[in-house]
Amino acid sequence: MTEIVISPDLKEAAQTEFGALDQQRDLMQARGRAGLALSRVYGYVQGGTDEVVAHALQSDLAVRRVYQNLLRRQALFHIPQAIAASSEEYPMRHCAGCRVRLQASRAQEDQVYLIIELADQRSDSPTRLNLFGVDEVFASVDLPAQRNGVIQTLLDKDSSQARLLADPKTEIILR
Repeated sequence: MTEIVISPDLKEAAQTEFGALDQQRDLMQARGRAGLALSRVYGYVQGGTDEVVAHALQSDLAVRRVYQNLLRRQALFHIPQAIAASSEEYPMRHCAGCRVRLQASRAQEDQVYLIIELADQRSDSPTRLNLFGVDEVFASVDLPAQRNGVIQTLLDKDSSQARLLADPKTEIILR
């Protein structure tokens, strides 16, 4: 009899993939709520506007998980949770080709600048910043066009987006 040994990394990847597929099936076959076509969620991931999907992302954990999984696969930039906490009020986060940071506004105390610096000027620069915090919290920011490899916009200092960006455990996905 042959013993099959599966590496822990491969096992974890398979469990994650099966979980994502199960969530997608549940979403499409939802009972007790109006089923939401996966194609609508995918269209939203691609940058489309859909108020039904936008509302479902805020209110339905299953939709949010499917959206997050699709985003990870289509991300221009993905910054996973930071391993170590930072002592800074607004820690800088980065991945290959991208840095994301908050900077306090000097003109308005209640606002912060969201600054995204791209290593190269891309034709496909991100249009939406997606934030996935602990406890399944989600927020997003529609981004303006880049200028010379920099995307900059203002956020309210007390907004959910600013709080999530200040938390090193927040996963950041730019699409």
